[in-house]
Amino acid sequence: MDSVMPSRLCGYQVTLISVTEAHLEQLRAWRNSAHVKQYMLTQDNITPEQQLAWFAHVSRATNQHHYLIEYRDRLIGSCNLKTRGNASHIAQADHFELGLYIGDADYMGNLIAFAPTLVLNDFCFNALKAACLHAVVKPENQAAMRYNQQLGYVVVKSDGVVELSLTQERYEGCSKPLKQLLSRQRKTTAQ
Repeated sequence: MDSVMPSRLCGYQVTLISVTEAHLEQLRAWRNSAHVKQYMLTQDNITPEQQLAWFAHVSRATNQHHYLIEYRDRLIGSCNLKTRGNASHIAQADHFELGLYIGDADYMGNLIAFAPTLVLNDFCFNALKAACLHAVVKPENQAAMRYNQQLGYVVVKSDGVVELSLTQERYEGCSKPLKQLLSRQRKTTAQ
């Protein structure tokens, strides 16, 4: 794993845990589920061999990092960041593309789904000194469009896929209500 990226990031009631080989079957099950796969750019079923090859690649990569999302001792999804542009190492980058999916259907559409993105965004802007964050969304994924726009992302390109970008200033202004809500302890585990 890359020493720039911590193996755990915590905040807003969630913990992001670096993906290990022990997590691969859970990730593959989520990624192959209909409710996740329908919004992915690549919708093929992933075999165990493909998952292992992916893990071997990302374990060596210095331009990306992948986490599992844990909420109340339960794994609920996955998130990641990758460098954008010519930077081959996270430490050299100032533009990042973030990705997320909630694999546990109990938490899709739940407020807690914002927490991992807030944790990663805060880390990127504050620790990595990111100039801009990016997201890529399929045009038919209106839930992801609304999600990103609530965080302050703006559409910069719409050509087959929708590309969005986020500056720290927009993020700080737009995320404040979400941060306040998620900083309070919640009594229910799922809606």
